[in-house]
Amino acid sequence: MISKSIQNRMLADALYRLGRLDELRQLAFGLGQPLTWEPPLDLIETATELVAYVVLPGVDPASVEIEVAGGALTLRGLRTRPPELTSSSILRLELPWGRFERRVTIPDVPYRVTRETAPGCLVVRLAKLPEDVS
Repeated sequence: MISKSIQNRMLADALYRLGRLDELRQLAFGLGQPLTWEPPLDLIETATELVAYVVLPGVDPASVEIEVAGGALTLRGLRTRPPELTSSSILRLELPWGRFERRVTIPDVPYRVTRETAPGCLVVRLAKLPEDVS
């Protein structure tokens, strides 16, 4: 049986190699953007607003870029690795980390955008504005 410390070193090496592989892919194919992951979200429409609950544990809501344009809501940001990852035994690593981007189609009307938090989530509120107000 392989010891935990060897397994952890093997996992750390695999994660490093995946990161390096992404860098090489970008160089080889001239791609300017690194690979991203998509956080899950719920999008709810009421009579007065759209509300998006975006699952982003450990991400500062103020650090998330929110863009509303062309009938789409786009969220971009970065979820950093847990600091314990480098000095502890890894029992399970399921939550994604790194750059994320999520884009969903929404009605193309004017909105007032606000953000707040709920446990483990970024809550984006898009208040519907009258059509003649921008």
